[in-house]
Amino acid sequence: MHDILILGGEVVDPANGRQGCFDLAIEHGKVAQVAPDLSNQPAREVVRADGKWVFPGLVDPHVHVSARPEGYRMMARAGVTCALDMAGVASEIILGLRQAGAGLAVGFLYPLIPGDTVGDRDPGRAELKRVVDEALRQGALGVKVVGGHYPLTPDATALAIRVAYEMGCWCAVHAGTTTAGSTIEGLEELVVLSDGLPLHIAHVNSYCRGQITGDPLVEASRALKALARAPAARSESYLSLFNGTNGAMESGMPTSNVTATCLAAGGYPQTADGMVAAIAAGWAHVHGVRGGEVVLLPPEDGLAAYRAAESQAYVSFAVNSPSAAIALAVARSDQAFAVTALSTDGGAIPRNVTLEKGLALVRFGALSLADFVTKACLNPARMLGAESKGHVGVGADADVAVVDPVTDRAEWVFASGQAIVSVGEVVGQGGSLLTTECGQTTLSEQGVECHVVRPDWL
Repeated sequence: MHDILILGGEVVDPANGRQGCFDLAIEHGKVAQVAPDLSNQPAREVVRADGKWVFPGLVDPHVHVSARPEGYRMMARAGVTCALDMAGVASEIILGLRQAGAGLAVGFLYPLIPGDTVGDRDPGRAELKRVVDEALRQGALGVKVVGGHYPLTPDATALAIRVAYEMGCWCAVHAGTTTAGSTIEGLEELVVLSDGLPLHIAHVNSYCRGQITGDPLVEASRALKALARAPAARSESYLSLFNGTNGAMESGMPTSNVTATCLAAGGYPQTADGMVAAIAAGWAHVHGVRGGEVVLLPPEDGLAAYRAAESQAYVSFAVNSPSAAIALAVARSDQAFAVTALSTDGGAIPRNVTLEKGLALVRFGALSLADFVTKACLNPARMLGAESKGHVGVGADADVAVVDPVTDRAEWVFASGQAIVSVGEVVGQGGSLLTTECGQTTLSEQGVECHVVRPDWL
């Protein structure tokens, strides 16, 4: 007897060359059978998916949940079953999964932040090796240079990429150094600094806001040319207009360079007073928790929350260019996608819109359904080295999203054969960690369910 049968839906599984009306059987957390008609077979639970799309669970290669576990529910509701936290701390990730997890599998990268996780903006080889080694031991897949917010020097950025390569682990970079900002020039600098080594280039669309040329599409074109010069790199971009950042102030000035840039983009002073004015006017949106999930507060509530938190709050600004985001999402190079995957940079940041915005591109004709699943499920799973995810072939992890094509919402989501969303309601609990062989021992000793992944592109 099968554990679950999903009947009557349109299965979209480009990894296995399958698109059409198929039934799907799940046993012991795996896909057991895919066939045109399994309705006569016995199962403990039957889900009718007539008129619905049946996708592999979405894999989001750029989220933030380490300090805000509300993001697990938000991701599950958005059809995500697997994700990569791009600035995580092991203790926070483990606690969040245990207390507020929604059944997802999550990997994380440890952030390199000057004055915090590294000594200053120019850490040397010995310090970087020590930090990377400890991050891997604690369960991280690698490290992230948070350049746009908290930049390192160009030499230190290049060295971090090389040290990660030498140690066989992941290195992601938010472009920007002490000499170039989080702009198209910062992305072009990053490609040079990477020197042909494997690298995860974060949220490509965020460097194409017209800050340098005044034209986001011109900058998107430059971004695509830069990516072509980095064939060993992997990349992602997102489709939300909002950019989230830390609104914290120190001595009346933003602690994050990105926050300062977003204030300036709206014509506001890069100061504490400028932030207050931006919130009051609705340019800066303060994050708050409603119903167990993070939302963008209206101006009056946001200003009260920001002041109560003494500026220690996250904020979002609608600074991303839709034209650049669409161009980057659909661009191809030699038939492959120029930007590897769709992401959200979301999680606990309220912009988990891959289904909504990605399927809008399908309706427009810019992507096919198979293209969408390739970018939102298959390619990011391959980035992570999670070969049993991103598709629904026999033997794959039973990570499945049943999506209503009218609302673009996930009605059912299964992670390893367990329902984490049922008729639109989040029901999943707990979760597991993706890690390396190095981190497996430490996590297992703490009683954390973990899975070793081996990205072959690193």
